[in-house]
Amino acid sequence: MNDRKRLLELALKGLQVERDQLSRQITEIEAELRKGGGRSARTGSARVAASVTTVKTVAPSRKRRKMSAAARKKLSEAAKRRWAVSKKAGKKTL
Repeated sequence: MNDRKRLLELALKGLQVERDQLSRQITEIEAELRKGGGRSARTGSARVAASVTTVKTVAPSRKRRKMSAAARKKLSEAAKRRWAVSKKAGKKTL
């Protein structure tokens, strides 16, 4: 029973340390939001971003090519033709 009590005490200390770290990070984020969210290399947001363990990586976005009005109309007409053929055949889906 003494070992279980010691284990629970250690677990509690670890969770308290984690809670304190989260509280500091929340405080830094709130302060950053209050001052307008400006970013510099040494602000709290950089420290918070570095300390986050689960970061979702996003691939760099590619530059989108703009379609001309004529090309959009051509695609629209082709789609309408395909749907007309499908409806004529009596199919429910393509």
